[in-house]
Amino acid sequence: MRRFGIRSQITALTLIPLLVVVISMESYFLQDRFADLENDLQEHGKLLARQLSGSAEYGVFSNNQAFLQGIADYTLMQTDVRSIAIVDASSQILHYAYDTKGKNRDRKNGQNEYRAQVDLLNPISVDAKSVWIYQPIVPTQVGLDDLVDAPKSQQIGAVIVEMSRAQTEERKSEMLWFTVSVTVLILAFPLYAIFLASRNITYPIRRLSDAVQNIARGNLDTRVYVSQSGTQELSDLANGFNHMTAQLQEERAALEERINEATQALREKKEEAERASHDKSHFLAVASHDLRQPLHALGLYIAELQRKAVGSEQQHLVAQVERSVESLSTLLNALLDISKLDAGAIVPHMQICDVGAMLKHVAADYQILSSLRNISLVIRPCALHVHSDPMLLERILTNLVSNALRYTPQNGRVIIACRRRGDRLRIEVRDNGIGISKSDQANIYREFFQLNQPQLDSSKGLGLGLAIVDRLVKLLGHRIDLRSAPAKGTVFAVEVPIASGAIEPSMGSPIESETDSATDSSTLAGKRLLVVDDDEMVLNSTASILLSWDCDVTLATTVAQVEQYLQSGMTWDMIISDYQLEHNATGIDVISMVHQRLAKTLPCILVSGDTGPTVLKLAAVSGYHLLHKPVKPAKLRSLVIHLLEESR
Repeated sequence: MRRFGIRSQITALTLIPLLVVVISMESYFLQDRFADLENDLQEHGKLLARQLSGSAEYGVFSNNQAFLQGIADYTLMQTDVRSIAIVDASSQILHYAYDTKGKNRDRKNGQNEYRAQVDLLNPISVDAKSVWIYQPIVPTQVGLDDLVDAPKSQQIGAVIVEMSRAQTEERKSEMLWFTVSVTVLILAFPLYAIFLASRNITYPIRRLSDAVQNIARGNLDTRVYVSQSGTQELSDLANGFNHMTAQLQEERAALEERINEATQALREKKEEAERASHDKSHFLAVASHDLRQPLHALGLYIAELQRKAVGSEQQHLVAQVERSVESLSTLLNALLDISKLDAGAIVPHMQICDVGAMLKHVAADYQILSSLRNISLVIRPCALHVHSDPMLLERILTNLVSNALRYTPQNGRVIIACRRRGDRLRIEVRDNGIGISKSDQANIYREFFQLNQPQLDSSKGLGLGLAIVDRLVKLLGHRIDLRSAPAKGTVFAVEVPIASGAIEPSMGSPIESETDSATDSSTLAGKRLLVVDDDEMVLNSTASILLSWDCDVTLATTVAQVEQYLQSGMTWDMIISDYQLEHNATGIDVISMVHQRLAKTLPCILVSGDTGPTVLKLAAVSGYHLLHKPVKPAKLRSLVIHLLEESR
């Protein structure tokens, strides 16, 4: 809808009432004047008709055509008379005369027209061009006796006079144009006065409007100048506007200065945070490798010490040390995982996963623990495949099962089952343990939070398992659900999208049994193994445990040293190499060089303290088995025997 300006509205409010009054009054007077003109025309016609009827009495009575023509021609000389018809009592035209300046009529058409226009019952008729007046001719009777009324005379004829309306309409038109002209002249002066008055109001307001738009575009140096001859109110408004604009300009300058200062401070904080993040990432990389190195060596030394301990007291002491090392290793892995998840260093590799095989792996890992605690661990078979990262999803399920076993009392039950919900698979871990109260359910995903434990208790975990689960679920885009009640048990459910198609190969290493399978020492006796690691402590501990298995061990710390062995003609049955070596060399480089020089493929094991996805992907692409430090001796022994038997 169109919006009108101030000038238009002021003009309309002032001019419209004036126009209404003027037009109403002029319309009234014009209508009255037009009615007078019509009445004058009719009265003039009536007068002529009466005069003509009185004069034509003799001619009608005597049927004197010459007489009738004379009086008719005389009457036609009157103004506005268009035609005259004189008829007898039977309405037969005795004489018909018309103005020669008008249209031609023959006698027959004129007679029909007269008969159609007027008669005794309709003495006056008006159309667009003429006024028809009917006047009967009645003989004049002279009474002989004043006491006796004269008998009523009968009509002997009639006179019909046609008066032209042309001059009347012309006068009306002249009067109308004159009135319109006078009205325009009368309205011109107030309209001009309104224009001048509105300009004194609208021009300053328009300047104010333009100034407001300029300010909206950010031009705070805009000012409004109003003539002093204008209205005082608008002048005050302009001055106030200019004052307000000046204050806004000053405040914007101060605000921009504060914003620049805050931006600079934020930039410095951002740079400081980026440096801290870089330092944290560097620390994680160093911690993930360097902290695992001594733990790995310590585990190997403990395995050898356990084999050499003869007394029960020594065996008990070694077992205690081994449990301490396992707790330390678990804590280190959990802390590093939390840090990597928070730093975004773990990138999921989504693929199709076999849920049934994954559940079997999880159950196999915890079957011994559940048997020791006399807890029934039940797995419901599942033949579906899901779309997720297999290693991260298995880590989620592992933590949930470990948590369920930890808080389920003896003779309890833990169930791993799957339910299909539309296009998603709901993997549930149920237990009939101590349960979780409503108040604790909001805190279970926090770091180092334990149920009913005022202080951290290593036997009940570290309080990091569910924190890792929560971060992994969010990283994978899955959903986790919890239902629990005290003394009734707990149900953790992870919802994963269902995928169709064949299972894709995982990037992780195969899961071997961590138990020392019953294998004769002759299986490893005399086997020549090349061990490469840039850490002397790890290298010596690995050599010590391999020597205790009757293996022939060759040690190397660099790629150049391995190359010297090859030049001297040495050969081996298997290669065990650390992934990250000095001078940006990797265990893959060592293995590739050995295979190329010996022209054959040897069984290989990569050992790494880096659990990042890059190492996993490189190991999967190369096809080499990868173990993460610290490696349990039983797991290392089992894998070595498996690969040597496979290579025969």
